[in-house]
Amino acid sequence: MHNVANIRDILTTMMILLRSPLRLLTQLPLVLALSLPVLLGACDRTVDKQLADYDAAQITLGVTPKQFAARFNERLHVVLTEMNVDEPEHMARLYMLDPERLHPGQYEYVLDTKVGPAQTTLIGTLNKKGELRNVGVMLTDKTPGAREEFLVCAVSAARSFISTGQDKLLPLITRLTTVALDNPGQRMTEVVADQLLSVELVPQGVLFQVQPQQ
Repeated sequence: MHNVANIRDILTTMMILLRSPLRLLTQLPLVLALSLPVLLGACDRTVDKQLADYDAAQITLGVTPKQFAARFNERLHVVLTEMNVDEPEHMARLYMLDPERLHPGQYEYVLDTKVGPAQTTLIGTLNKKGELRNVGVMLTDKTPGAREEFLVCAVSAARSFISTGQDKLLPLITRLTTVALDNPGQRMTEVVADQLLSVELVPQGVLFQVQPQQ
């Protein structure tokens, strides 16, 4: 209310000055000096409120990066067994997320880490509460080993948020990846248990994502 009164007073002053053009010219620097901070401050608060409302409206995956890491690590053994990988218990340790190394440096507003011999990248964005909006898995190496590692991480990530029909996720993500590779520029999507799964080609390689269906 205080800012509204200030703005009203400034507008009244400007209207009075407009009745005398010369007076307006002589007083213009002072009017601008007084009015701009108030007007800009009001604009900043409006933008802040819009951003806060937008952030609150965003649906998240409902977990923090550390909670996701725990889920991801728990599902690796099952995924590796499903993919007929030798010594799944041993191999699972190669892909486990380190809960203390989920962010690049001090940037705790994003998930960005690497796992496995091929250094597969896992990424994600967070809201102000620290909850993940999405989780992505990036394939940047076209070797067979890197592609298998990509599928291990993508399926484990999907299983972290989808509890029904988990045995169908490996063939589904494999198909989406194959179709995406054959159709550059198109994003392949499928909704499973209210989660949107997608695969697309990006400049860095192949990107798989899991995020809530909006």
